[in-house]
Amino acid sequence: MKSVLQKHYGKIIFFIFSILILAAVRSLFLKGFIPTHDGEYTIIRCMEFYRMLLQGVFFPRWAPTVNSGYGMPIFIFYYPLTNYIGSFFHIFGWNFVESFKVSMAIGYITSSFFCFLWLRKLFRSSFAAIVGSVVGAFVPYWFVELFVRGSLPEIWAIAFLFCCLTAITYKKRTLSACALAGLILSHNILALIFTPFLIGYAVLVEKKIVPWLLLGIGVSAYFWIPALWERQFVVGLNTVNVRDHFASLYELLIPSWGTEFSATGSFGNKMSLQIGIIPLCSMVLLCILLFKNKKSPLKNLYIYMSALFFTVIFLVLPVSMIIWNIVPMLGYVQYPWRFLVCIIPISAFAGAYIISVLRNKWVGFVIIIFSVALSYGYTKPVVYEPRDDVYYQSRQNFTDGTVSMGNSFSTIWTGWKKTRPKEMIEVMNGKVIGGMDKQDFITKKFTVQSSESATIALPILYYPGWRVKSNGHTIPIRYESDGTIRFDVPEGIHEVHVWFGETPVRIISDCVSILSILALCFLYISSKRKTLHRME
Repeated sequence: MKSVLQKHYGKIIFFIFSILILAAVRSLFLKGFIPTHDGEYTIIRCMEFYRMLLQGVFFPRWAPTVNSGYGMPIFIFYYPLTNYIGSFFHIFGWNFVESFKVSMAIGYITSSFFCFLWLRKLFRSSFAAIVGSVVGAFVPYWFVELFVRGSLPEIWAIAFLFCCLTAITYKKRTLSACALAGLILSHNILALIFTPFLIGYAVLVEKKIVPWLLLGIGVSAYFWIPALWERQFVVGLNTVNVRDHFASLYELLIPSWGTEFSATGSFGNKMSLQIGIIPLCSMVLLCILLFKNKKSPLKNLYIYMSALFFTVIFLVLPVSMIIWNIVPMLGYVQYPWRFLVCIIPISAFAGAYIISVLRNKWVGFVIIIFSVALSYGYTKPVVYEPRDDVYYQSRQNFTDGTVSMGNSFSTIWTGWKKTRPKEMIEVMNGKVIGGMDKQDFITKKFTVQSSESATIALPILYYPGWRVKSNGHTIPIRYESDGTIRFDVPEGIHEVHVWFGETPVRIISDCVSILSILALCFLYISSKRKTLHRME
């Protein structure tokens, strides 16, 4: 019996690890709706994204039916990859509410799997990797992401972070580039946090991968370049006051739990900003062991992770306000507590490091038991009665909003449209002949007859990219105080074509992505050929 256990010891431990990971997200596979800060907005965005995919727009930038039917350029700014994932699950029979929950669970599981692969390669020990992965998977902030914030994009960004760490450690150059692109397309704000961390990690572990990471940034350029450039056209990205979202030192150290939003003040029911007892203890022990084990071959990496931990603590406390004022890019992070997401990989690393040095399985089991025991209560979210897609599609507060907190997201040309339009086309001094020749979410074709100069008004929110042609000639768009599209045509019969397309900046961004993909493919094929020649 003992020999059988020894023979299959690794498989048994990995099986237990898998059960723990599944248990942590079990509620996401059960019936019932879990109320979260971002969840409902994510569901509506995915519905909009899927509508565009059905019409053959495979890289959507426009959300056509929100904002009371006037539309919004949501997908220029809101990370597209998780919408593809949610749409994928929807195709296979899940409604959008279920797709959202399943996507979160799969993202968490994927993250834990890559965390294990990363640590196993780094420390050359499956058991150390299991311990570290459990420590990372049960960091309290994980369950803030899952069950309080419901931030599906951030969950998948963490998964791609671990995928990228794995690729760098295994020296998989192409995978590292694709993983970083996936990270940026999952959540561009977390990408601001993780990309410098990944480049620093690559410099310490495998310097040759750094250029490949830059290619990964290039692959995702079609998304992040327009998002940065066009932030000047919207106001919803700049509504957060950083001062209101710092953590207090006692909030980081003392365990707490709540479901409300972050703000200045006492605990109450506010979302937890704790680091976690086991992550804290792991970091303290890592620093002690690092001091005693000065000749470790990975010493620089241990110092790097330790420095990152203390940097994160500094940035989430009010004392760092001067840095937030000096470094403009930090403003895009919006919430200082967002840096707590770094505690997840740091804690996983610390847990694995401790076991790799102590080489004591009983210590490992104790760490696993306490990691799970101290955080397991956070895996039991508030659950409402089940909801389906009809629930959201039949409520104007969801269908007619701007899928942003407090409907704050709006363009500089107009705010939130609170009422739906009465007509699809309004023609002053003329009429539409024969109705619409073509009408979908981003293309309108119709014929107008007018006895004199006519003004045509469409209930579509103006935004760069909308164009109008009359009888094949481009005509300028006028946007009135209400921010909708208007244009003039002279007397006569006019075939009008209105559509939403790419701007020069978006075209340049698309080209950067295409060239980066081609370069990635070329380098991958070249490396494979070199490998074959060596084998011959």
